[in-house]
Amino acid sequence: MLQTVGRTIAAHAMLVPGETVLVALSGGADSVALLLALRELGYPVRAFHLNHCLRGAESDRDEAFCRALCTRLGVELTVERVDVAAAARQQGLGVEETARRIRYARLHAAAQGAKIATAHTADDNLETVLFHLARGAGTRGLAGIPPVRGQVVRPLIDVGRAQVEAYLAENGQDYVTDSTNADDAYTRNRIRHTVVPALRDMLPGAAQAARRSGELLRQDEDCLDGLARDCLAQAARDDDAWDTAPLRQAHPAVRSRALRRLLAQGGMPLRDVTVQHIAALDALLDNESPSARVDLPHAFAACREYGALRLTHRQAGPERSPVPLSVPFDGVIWDGSVRLTLRRLEKNEVFYKTFNTFCADCGTIDFASLCVRTRRTGDRIRLTEKGGSRTLKKLLIDRKVPRDRRDELAVIADRNGVIAVQDIGMDWARRPQGGARIQIKIEGY
Repeated sequence: MLQTVGRTIAAHAMLVPGETVLVALSGGADSVALLLALRELGYPVRAFHLNHCLRGAESDRDEAFCRALCTRLGVELTVERVDVAAAARQQGLGVEETARRIRYARLHAAAQGAKIATAHTADDNLETVLFHLARGAGTRGLAGIPPVRGQVVRPLIDVGRAQVEAYLAENGQDYVTDSTNADDAYTRNRIRHTVVPALRDMLPGAAQAARRSGELLRQDEDCLDGLARDCLAQAARDDDAWDTAPLRQAHPAVRSRALRRLLAQGGMPLRDVTVQHIAALDALLDNESPSARVDLPHAFAACREYGALRLTHRQAGPERSPVPLSVPFDGVIWDGSVRLTLRRLEKNEVFYKTFNTFCADCGTIDFASLCVRTRRTGDRIRLTEKGGSRTLKKLLIDRKVPRDRRDELAVIADRNGVIAVQDIGMDWARRPQGGARIQIKIEGY
């Protein structure tokens, strides 16, 4: 298994020798094997565990297991606890979708720019392909789970679940089991327990074949996506609209991808874009009415204005004016949507890093101009020592933060620029350097 993992890392340039990586550790067999394998291959590892608070005592058991494992191995572990069920009710989303969004947001925050390793295996990929096939997915869905997506790498993607269990047994390493994995009320579990075994009886190499097909489909998708990018660039105008002619003339396979890219550039979450939405936009391209429009999720709309297509957002959030800050500060701002706490840390006080809690050096802050505000044109932030300064706008786009959410995030800043950004991180230049420190905590509601 180690040889397979090593080849996968090299083949996809996932990590360079000696690169620190954050492991998403659930306590299950796959993630425990991933942690051990990366350590054995010589990579410095940190771990992150999210307690979703969904399974009561079992969730607490998983957290305790991860703490004990990392203590024994000498691995730095960050643990977060989130009431995912409550968050799902508040956001009007399903529990699984809410858990996924929160998990990746917290992982990115904990990684602080480092690579994130998740424990998806070849079996997970096969189940995903079958699931997407049953739902009528296109090329991207049928390609399965990509080995690399941005900061996220999947070193076990060529490893089967049986190999994982054999590896753990050889190392005498136990793990925990999520009881919901046995519940066939979940579609993926039924695929895992019934469809996959039947398919393996007929085609023992099904998982490996799915991986090979995925590689070919990703090549095709990359080609089509490049053509769509060129098409959209040709259609772009200076007034935040797009000429319809290049889009209408494009091949349907290119046009549909260009329309999805158009929506993404406009800040719309693509996870909520359906085939029906793309078909409606396609029809809008040929509609000559100057008032033609298509309503889209998340209060977006697409409008046809003669020879142009324009994406608009129909609802504006409440105004969020800058709020001057002093230390200490503990208050709720912006109509109760954000709670902000600032306090000085004692000289020898230990700072415990958690999500949206930052520790900054007082010597780097101009307290006379210290404030909390929303983002501004030109805002830049540097998240890691080796990473360069980036515009906040570009970073939010790369993190796939929806456009309407970008203008709601709390930005702690002074006249010298950004100090910290809610859900994103703190500027490296503001890190503690041996002098007085302040703790900044941002809580969104």
